[in-house]
Amino acid sequence: MGRFVAVGDIHGCSKTLAKLLEIIDLAPEDTLLSTGDLSSKGEDSRGVHSQLLSLERRGVNVIVLLGNHELMLLAMQRIVGAKVNFESFPESLFRGADISFLMRDNETWATLKSYGLEGAEDPEFWAFRYDHPQRHFEKISQRLGSIDWKLPQSHLDLLCRCKTHHVERNCLFVHSGIRPAHLQIDNVHRAVDSQLDEDARELCWNREWLGQAPGFSELVVHGHTPLFYLHSFMSDTNPWRDEDLVFKSVVHNGALNLDSGVFLEAGHLTAVEIPENGCPSGFRFIRVPRLDPVCKDRLWYLNYR
Repeated sequence: MGRFVAVGDIHGCSKTLAKLLEIIDLAPEDTLLSTGDLSSKGEDSRGVHSQLLSLERRGVNVIVLLGNHELMLLAMQRIVGAKVNFESFPESLFRGADISFLMRDNETWATLKSYGLEGAEDPEFWAFRYDHPQRHFEKISQRLGSIDWKLPQSHLDLLCRCKTHHVERNCLFVHSGIRPAHLQIDNVHRAVDSQLDEDARELCWNREWLGQAPGFSELVVHGHTPLFYLHSFMSDTNPWRDEDLVFKSVVHNGALNLDSGVFLEAGHLTAVEIPENGCPSGFRFIRVPRLDPVCKDRLWYLNYR
């Protein structure tokens, strides 16, 4: 059996990803699992997608979980008439995603910009925090149907192969988590299925469960919430801070957060190599400081006026 490496949210930081891939040096039949959120926020989402496709061509098994930024990007691609196949996804996943992608601080515009698509930074397309998202969507929806914002088909196919979750090596891999009521179910498959049946979006957006131990034995490996932001959702963040008060990914209370906020000034990209038996004592962590420039939105201040 080949090596198995899981990597946290990449968010368009292609140079940092390239360095990580150089370090871990995957071979054919090895597996790289992404916790999702390949795109947005960083400057080169296109480069991230291209690197994963290159890995696939080399024979590496690439598994990408569906992050909230993939949801928004795919919803937008459907609106602009791209060829996207949603047959493998529960329809509940995409409720509201077509509106969310238009919020400027979700930074789908940064993904479009990385593909050189015209109008990606046109402020007319993007709603700010003080706008009403539904009204904004209705105002510009006709324009969206006629604009050429389609991504290359091979990149779209990669996104359409995303999974809502993955269970392997005594771990449940999911982008954000599961609502607490489902988290307490003692069987991991029933827990996920019950969440999918109720509202699949929670696997990509939910943070209510953070700090709560699962009822099943599998370790929850996730992204979505940068470690620096944990204080917003949990009263005690000490388990994730070292002696220098640097936030790092650790196994704690049945979970492992791999999102090190690579798109932020002090961000990192974190990966973990997981042994076949899934025993946390055998985990090997790889942590690469951000090498990419921080993506600058020339209109960011309008979100806060």
